[in-house]
Amino acid sequence: MPSIFKGIVDLFLDGKGVESNSSHLDRLHFDERDPTQDRRPYLNELIAKARADPLTVLAATDGSVPQSNQYQVASAVIIYKGHRKLKRTRYVSGRVTAPDAELNAISCAVRLAVKQANCQHIMVFTDSMGSAHRVVDPSMHSGQAFSLSVCHALQEWFKADDLHRITFVYVPSALRWDIHGEAHKYITELKVRVGRCKMDNSIDALCSRAAHSVLDSWSSTFQDPTYWGSEFLELQRPDRRPIQPSYLNGGPWLSTSRHSITEFARVCQCITGHAPIGAYYHCFKINEPHGCTCRAALQSHQHVLFRCHDRYSVYYPRFLRDIASFLKHNPTAFGFNQDPSGVG
Repeated sequence: MPSIFKGIVDLFLDGKGVESNSSHLDRLHFDERDPTQDRRPYLNELIAKARADPLTVLAATDGSVPQSNQYQVASAVIIYKGHRKLKRTRYVSGRVTAPDAELNAISCAVRLAVKQANCQHIMVFTDSMGSAHRVVDPSMHSGQAFSLSVCHALQEWFKADDLHRITFVYVPSALRWDIHGEAHKYITELKVRVGRCKMDNSIDALCSRAAHSVLDSWSSTFQDPTYWGSEFLELQRPDRRPIQPSYLNGGPWLSTSRHSITEFARVCQCITGHAPIGAYYHCFKINEPHGCTCRAALQSHQHVLFRCHDRYSVYYPRFLRDIASFLKHNPTAFGFNQDPSGVG
């Protein structure tokens, strides 16, 4: 962390931060998603109790990333006490990602809520719990400036009264529920075209644009067989479309390894053909047998996967997800024996 930001954190948070400060940790709550729970009845009961408490302030937040790049990303906040609306605001957030827009909105909501009179409990309703966690994290990340301002505001607010507490509540966006549904409608009605004025760019937005640019170039180059090589194993998705490069969730190939280096190495060796098989020995003029034990003249990875009935169990992969299963059923396939010297 740059010294200037570390200085700000030390000044605002005594070098501890909101989450790690043991005296304030018990006053910071996250009402997370429960997949087994019918969320609407739970939220209805929760907000009914909150509205009956004159010392509770409710805040609904939402961010909107338009599908068209002609319009700017926007954030919105609506503040209530009971059934009385105290304030609502919406504004453009520049060129940012959806989590950045949500973090921006939550930051604004917290800073507005702590200023309300006679408030002991703040409830922030959001459909982005990831952004809710980040908003109280002063470490280096996209939107750190907003998190620092929130940490400072909460630190002062917690110090003012030992009964002060804040709860972040998850609301599924698809529910269009109560005040969160109101915030969603409020923000999606705001349409601000991208003008000629320079807009702010978040770190995550810049990284995303760079990644998409590289991915577009990679996908274009990947269409050329001379780029991926004649031995690169062509596989399909379940919908029969050929697999294309992607960085999402680790990409289509990495996602099959389940974070195991050994499994991923064997997947790579299988797909590229750079494995201890006859075709590899033949290509690189290695003094090892080129044929297969089933008496085929050349042991290629296509032969091992789709035609050999000798050494391997009869489980022939058609799609990428099947490769991992094939390797699980055939633990000796496409794997180099470990050399005592550590090579291989």
